[in-house]
Amino acid sequence: MEIPTTLAGHYQIVNHLGGGGFGQTFLARDLHLPGNSLCVVKQLKPKIDDSGTLEIAKRLFDQEAETLYKLGDRHDQIPRLMAHFEQDSEFYLVQELIEGIALEDELADGKQMSEAEVIELLRDVLQVLTFVHQQNVIHRDIKPSNLIRRDRDRKFVLIDFGAVKKVSVQTGNSLQTSSITVAVGSPGYMPSEQISGQPHFSSDIYAVGMLCFQALTGMLPKFLPRDTPSGEYSWSLCSKAENELGIVNISAGLANILDRMVRYDFRQRYENAAIALQALESFLGRNASNSTNDSTIIKAIDPSTKSSSDWSLESPDGQVSIDSQFYVSSLYEQRCYEEINKSGSLIRIKSPQKMGKSSLMIRLLAYAQQQGYRTVTLNLEQANQKFFTDLDKYMQWFCASVGRQLGVKVKIDEYWDDIFGANDNSTDYFEKYLLESSSQPLVLALDNFDRIFKYPDIEVDFCGLLRGWYESSRIKPIWGKLRLIIVHSQESYAQKDINQSPFNVGLPIELSEFNAEQVQTLVTQHRLAWTESEVAQLMGLVGGHPYLVRSALYRIASGDLSLTEFLRSAPTEAGIYSSHLLGLLRTLEEHPDLAKAMQNVVNAVAPIRLRAEDAFKLDSMGLVVRIENDVQPRCSLYQQYFRDRLVTTN
Repeated sequence: MEIPTTLAGHYQIVNHLGGGGFGQTFLARDLHLPGNSLCVVKQLKPKIDDSGTLEIAKRLFDQEAETLYKLGDRHDQIPRLMAHFEQDSEFYLVQELIEGIALEDELADGKQMSEAEVIELLRDVLQVLTFVHQQNVIHRDIKPSNLIRRDRDRKFVLIDFGAVKKVSVQTGNSLQTSSITVAVGSPGYMPSEQISGQPHFSSDIYAVGMLCFQALTGMLPKFLPRDTPSGEYSWSLCSKAENELGIVNISAGLANILDRMVRYDFRQRYENAAIALQALESFLGRNASNSTNDSTIIKAIDPSTKSSSDWSLESPDGQVSIDSQFYVSSLYEQRCYEEINKSGSLIRIKSPQKMGKSSLMIRLLAYAQQQGYRTVTLNLEQANQKFFTDLDKYMQWFCASVGRQLGVKVKIDEYWDDIFGANDNSTDYFEKYLLESSSQPLVLALDNFDRIFKYPDIEVDFCGLLRGWYESSRIKPIWGKLRLIIVHSQESYAQKDINQSPFNVGLPIELSEFNAEQVQTLVTQHRLAWTESEVAQLMGLVGGHPYLVRSALYRIASGDLSLTEFLRSAPTEAGIYSSHLLGLLRTLEEHPDLAKAMQNVVNAVAPIRLRAEDAFKLDSMGLVVRIENDVQPRCSLYQQYFRDRLVTTN
């Protein structure tokens, strides 16, 4: 059957883009959108005949389409799914058209990339793949033809999430038919466990590593040199064949990363994209001493320009100042700078208290100001309690507070009409007085957003308002001027309508602890001549917790105590963390069930399973870390202190 010229009443086929054994791809116009914008239509045609298996295929198709919708709607480097439907017993996906050139075309005819170009490629792909893996999705078909360098920003967009292949494999398993039971993936980029039908996150890592080898050597994977006994690929083998391949030399650090990515045994690779990205960022920052390098955009306030005579210790309490030489940049900071430039962007920065959220926030605002943007910060913890007793009062305070920082003074009765709801009035205020009045984008940062969760009535409407503004930016240019930064330690535990929440859209950033290299850099910056063993002792007690690490280094560098004295007293109320620990203890004692859960955690010798709500709350407090579905104490400091202080808690 030929495909109709118009699908679902409004997708008009323009021309045929390509096809294969599982379907065809077409360029189409959406007749229901202004300007009849172009889109991509994929026709899925599983090679099956019986009605029972067709029904399974349809169910899996719908499931895959839902996954694509969630991914593309939440990440700018994954095409948005615009529709999925069945017509005349054929399955269709409609996706956003990505205008650009495929990596396959860039590498055509054996073209090679430089080390710098491959690093850029690797970083870009790992960043989007980190998001994919965080959604518990394995791509399973990463290859040059599935990466498109977008024209407008030169970013790589990851396409083809294997809907056809998933349908085919699942229906093949049900039919036990060899013609349909095929390996999901592409030869050369598919590791052995994936060929056997047992893919892992690290299977995607293998594919990315292989396409990097191809980019550096100009050779397809099947032609790359390989160790015969072990079946391993490595850069050293490529280097030995340098005359034959005509490749360029690369640094040992990058070679080590690529070698680990393509190990034959999946257990010897990086477990997922986030870990691989961290290794890459660590390699890139190794010679930069964690100062502002080419990944840090704030040039005018570069702390590396300070002379040694300007050096002085800084208190670890509160935000790390913009010009601080003790600031440790997040792996995702560069991504945040790029995101804030995008129309209607929303950035969500999450971590437990004292992990650096506000320090990252003020840097984003400083960057925005350098771009000529207007900026406003609201700290919800500093708002008067009376505003949280009534939705109208809260929204009036919210509008007035933003307007005041921008020099806008409007009387309430000029924009507030009781016949309309609080959200409509607030939207009208922002449009008329804050967005229409200036051509400059407005960056609004909401710090300590968690406070909203204590007031469910306000939470529902306010979160719905922010989500509505974000969605409006996709169809109304005026709302593209507004960029939102939400800073929070937790999300609301109670289930809400996901379509009325800002917590499943935009760019999510979850700050992590410092790694050993970053701690060593801070030790050096505090002018402490420590051995690796001494650094290990510090981290053995407090891990890489930013506040705990900086507090220890500050007090030791100040001469208040030695490392030995610190290690002995820190887990007690006589140590430097007394106020911090007592504050956490007070919170636990106010919630006996939570205290009992924490007591169980610190007394266990291995990660344990808690009630979901208890695990959620302890994680939000920063007391535990998750190990799959279990939890364990975040650091030895917490385990020692709370094992002692929670003994009598019932």
